[in-house]
Amino acid sequence: MAEAITKRDYKEWEAFCEKVQNSNAVKFNEGKKDQDKRIKRCLKSYNDFVKEYFKQYADHDCADFHIRAANAILKDKDILAVLEWAREHAKSVHACIIIPMWLIAHGELTGMILMGKNNDDACNLLSDIQAQLQFNELFAHDFGKQYNFGSWEDGDFTTVDGIRFLAVGRNQSPRGARKGEKRPNYAVIDDIDDDEIIYNPKRVDKVIRNIMGALYFALSIKGARMVVAGNRIHHNSILANMVGDTKKGGKKREGIYHSKVCALKQKTIVRNTDGQIIGGTPSWSRYTLKQILEKMKKAGHVLAMQEFFHQTEVEGKIFKNAYFRWARMPRLQKMNVIVGYFDPSFVNSATSDYKAVRLWGIYNNKKWCIKSFVRRCELEEAFRWMIQVEKNLPNNVAVIWYIEKQFINKTIKRSQRIVERELKYKLNIQTDHRIKPNKYTRMVRMEPDYSNGGVYYNADEKDDPDMIDGNDQLKQIEPGYNTPDDSPDADEGAWYYLDFHYDEESFDPVIGEREIDEDRRY
Repeated sequence: MAEAITKRDYKEWEAFCEKVQNSNAVKFNEGKKDQDKRIKRCLKSYNDFVKEYFKQYADHDCADFHIRAANAILKDKDILAVLEWAREHAKSVHACIIIPMWLIAHGELTGMILMGKNNDDACNLLSDIQAQLQFNELFAHDFGKQYNFGSWEDGDFTTVDGIRFLAVGRNQSPRGARKGEKRPNYAVIDDIDDDEIIYNPKRVDKVIRNIMGALYFALSIKGARMVVAGNRIHHNSILANMVGDTKKGGKKREGIYHSKVCALKQKTIVRNTDGQIIGGTPSWSRYTLKQILEKMKKAGHVLAMQEFFHQTEVEGKIFKNAYFRWARMPRLQKMNVIVGYFDPSFVNSATSDYKAVRLWGIYNNKKWCIKSFVRRCELEEAFRWMIQVEKNLPNNVAVIWYIEKQFINKTIKRSQRIVERELKYKLNIQTDHRIKPNKYTRMVRMEPDYSNGGVYYNADEKDDPDMIDGNDQLKQIEPGYNTPDDSPDADEGAWYYLDFHYDEESFDPVIGEREIDEDRRY
């Protein structure tokens, strides 16, 4: 369950406001000439702008990626920018506070909508920019008094010039955000992912539709800057979907500005013989290499790679990452037996909305995961995949297909017939008639084979999205889990029938020409 977010304590906010006021005071004896010189310099240099007006954040110079992003957002009135920056690299500070005030200073902001995980989260984020607009005396001195009325506590306030600032949660509609004749032209979506929503593709899709629908179209047609800020905590996260490359090699969303920054500059990273990162140049001078490596060590490899390097490997509590052994697979002709198991899922179940087909074989008393199909899709797509697998097999290799008895219904049969007629090929699928014990128990019983080194995965499929999704589902199996389990359920079924058809004491593999008789063709 995601950690609950509560609204910021007002006294805490007052203390922050006092800090803002004290760190951005106006010099008593400053002349107009010096003021004009500062304004001119700061409007040209984002780094100078930050150091002059936001001293509480400016303990180090901005990084190059901060400056490039700010200038790109200022330059393009219709930018869709995704700032995929490592943890603790000032995503929220720049996207939610400094960049919108950079736009105000240039006369480019007509309104701002800030979207967070929920309304309280968005209001908390909005509180920081209200503090700057209300209590940053130097900014007000140079660019005019800003704050007028309203409050971040209500998620809604307005400046003297009629610029409205509105906070919304990721499931709220921002429609009606216009203030008088001014329609907002800047939206920021900040740290919108959490460890719960990323495992629910339907909820992710719903948020993406809200962002690109209600939120985007609440912005001005004459100019609509939208910024998404966060780090990639999962390959199917909201941020990853906004970029578009949720699958390895996938195309990014057309026309986006994508700034992807890791804690260490990629070309400088040094690894040891085990592949662990041991050196490199920090992407931001605020941190030393020693500090980054120490934090990575304390967090552990999986979380460090997720938070600092956008690599979203899932670590299981029962099925550990170390148990997934990737190797070059032996020729299929050498397999003693190959079983494919289809779990079509119950469409309306909260935890089972995937179609999962897992293909397993046995060789040298080891189980090999050959291929994987794990998708939210129509039934026909799974049957097409199974037929394509069969068509691509060598002539002397065959698959024994199974499907769970409870799924044998008119819908399944009709979908199978449609695809068989379409591809002019008949699938022979046997029914799993078992009366099964508890699902969790069945899946956990696979753990000894994994921990004892009896399971291998086809290295050619390591980066395949279906293989990744299937294995992630297995890693998430633990007491009280509420994540999808269709793939590990299919694994268990395939394993049962692998052992059923293979007796190592007496089994001799039969290798011969695989014939397709007329009964298998239409």
